[in-house]
Amino acid sequence: MPAQTKAAIRKAVQLVIRGSPRVLIHTTSGRLLDKSKRVSLFESLPVFKELISSMTTHIDDDHIQREVEHYYRYATFSHTWEDNEPLFEEVVHIVVYDLEESFTHDKLQMFCKIARDAGLHWAWSDTCCINKADHYVLQEALVAMFKWYEGSAVTIVFLRGVRSPSRRGDLMRSIWNTRGWTLQEYHASKVVRFYTEDWKPYLDLDIPNHKESPEIIAEMEKATTVSAQALKDLRPGLGGIREKLRLASRRETTHIEDAAYSLLGIFSVSLPIVYGEGDHALGRLLAQLLTSSGDTSILAWTGRSGTFNSCLPASISVFDELPTSHIAEMEAVSFRKRMSSPNFTLVMRLYDRLFGLPVPSFANQRMRLPCLTFKLGPVEATRTASGYLFRARTGALGIVEIKTTEDLSRLDSLTLVHPWIDFLLLRKPVERTTDVISENTIHQPLSTPGSPTPPTRPNTAPTSRPTRLSSLISRFGLPLMAGDSGSLLLLPSVTLTDRRDQCLQFIARLKQPFGALLFTRIRQNVEEYRRVAPESLITVQVEELSSTVLNKLIEGACTLDVL
Repeated sequence: MPAQTKAAIRKAVQLVIRGSPRVLIHTTSGRLLDKSKRVSLFESLPVFKELISSMTTHIDDDHIQREVEHYYRYATFSHTWEDNEPLFEEVVHIVVYDLEESFTHDKLQMFCKIARDAGLHWAWSDTCCINKADHYVLQEALVAMFKWYEGSAVTIVFLRGVRSPSRRGDLMRSIWNTRGWTLQEYHASKVVRFYTEDWKPYLDLDIPNHKESPEIIAEMEKATTVSAQALKDLRPGLGGIREKLRLASRRETTHIEDAAYSLLGIFSVSLPIVYGEGDHALGRLLAQLLTSSGDTSILAWTGRSGTFNSCLPASISVFDELPTSHIAEMEAVSFRKRMSSPNFTLVMRLYDRLFGLPVPSFANQRMRLPCLTFKLGPVEATRTASGYLFRARTGALGIVEIKTTEDLSRLDSLTLVHPWIDFLLLRKPVERTTDVISENTIHQPLSTPGSPTPPTRPNTAPTSRPTRLSSLISRFGLPLMAGDSGSLLLLPSVTLTDRRDQCLQFIARLKQPFGALLFTRIRQNVEEYRRVAPESLITVQVEELSSTVLNKLIEGACTLDVL
C-alpha cells in the first residue's frame, strides 16, 4: 500500500503544480526553486510521511488533494518596477533574504516575509522569478501570467508613493493604478491585500480580502470609471473587447510592446513575444482580436495609424473613449412617421448583399474589410491651426467635413466606408448565441431532421443554398441567416411578426448617423487601400433611400483589401 499511496501523492502533486509558475521563491529558505525541486522538497516533509503512514489500507484521494493544495499555495506580487530590481540571474544562486540592503531588495524581502507570515510556503515576483534571457520562458510567462495571478492564494500589492497613515483616495491616485500590467494583476486575482510603502495595510484594513472592502471598491470605481459590478463581470476572453481596451488605454507601460503583451491574459490569446517590434505588437493583438471575434468596434478610433496596418492605431490610448459609431436605435413609431415608402425589393437585395459579405479578417498584415463604400467627389481645403479642414460631396451622404493633418487634395481617390455591418444587420457579438427557428415555426426549413446544431457565431456568411435564403428573406422578412448545416437561424430580438417593421428597422439603421472611415487607393488602378486617419470622427448620414441611392448602396457593398 505505501507504494500505491506514494504514487497517488505524486500524481496529486503533479496536477497541482502543473498550472503554477515555473519558478517560485521558497519563503522559508528564500531560494528560487523550479518545479522538480518543489516536488522533491514536499517528499522530504513530515506531511508526506504522515500521508503514507495514515493510509495503510485505503487511499484517501480527497485528503491527499487537500494537503497538497494547501502546501503549494503561493502569493503573487503586484508592484511598479523601479531601477535595479533584483533579476533572476542575480537571485537564482543566492538566498533572497541575503540580498544587500536597497529599496528594491527590501521590497522583495518584505513581500516574501508577509507571504511566509501568512502561512504560505511559496511566493512569485515578476522581477526575479522569470529568466528573461530564455525566450521560451519569457513567452510562457507573459501568456500564462493572468492564470498565475488567478491561481494565487493572495496577491500582495505594494503601493509606491503611499505612506501610512494612508487616507481614502491614496489608492486611486497611486502610480500603481496607472501601470499596464497591474490592471491584469488586480483583475485576475481573487484575493488582494494592499500595503503602503512602509508595509502597513492600506487604510489599516483588517480583513482577509481587501478586494471586498467598500472603500477599495469605491476607489477602484473612480480610478477606472467602471462600476464594481462591471469590473467583476469582466471575464477573460473575447467578450467586452472595447471596454477592456478602454480600461487599458489609460495605463502606461515602460516598453511600447507591453501595451499589447499585458492584455494577452485578459483576452485569452497568445502572441509571439518580440521586444523591439514597437507598435507592431498592438497591431498584431488587435488584428487577432478582430479576426477571432468580428468585432469591428476596434476600428472606431481617431488619431495616428500604426505600422502594422493603417486600419489599426499606433497607440492604445485612442480607445480612451467609447465608440460613437453605433447610435442607439430609434423607436419604430418615430422612424415610421418620418420615412417615405421605400423600394422594399431593393432594400431586401441590399440586406442580402450585406449578409453575404465575408467576416472581417487579417492575413499577413492585410485586412479584408466588408463594408458599404461611398466615393467622395473633389475636395475643398481650408487651413486650420492643426492641419486641414476638407469638404467634399458624395451622392448618398451629402456634404462631408474631414479634419486631418494629411493633404487630401494630393490623393488619387477618396472613399468613405461604413464598416458597421453587424450593427446594420442586428447581429450580436460573436460570443452570444442565436435562437434557432424550429421546423414548426417556419414551414420551409433549410435543415433536414437530425441535422447537427448550427454554430452560434452569427457573422458567418451563408455556405449553402443562397438562392433559397434570398427567397426566404423575401417571404419572411428581416433579418434571417443560414447556419453552416443549412439551418435557418433567427437573430436575437427578432420575432416572426410584422416583417415589414423589421425591414423598416433595417432602413432606419441605414439612415442613422455613423462614424465613417476614410480610405484612399495606394496605387492607381490597384484595388488596395490604406486608411487615412482623421483628427476627429467623420460623422455622416444617408440623406435618403431612393431607388437610385439603394442601387448605389448595393453596388458599394463590397470587401476592401486594406494595407
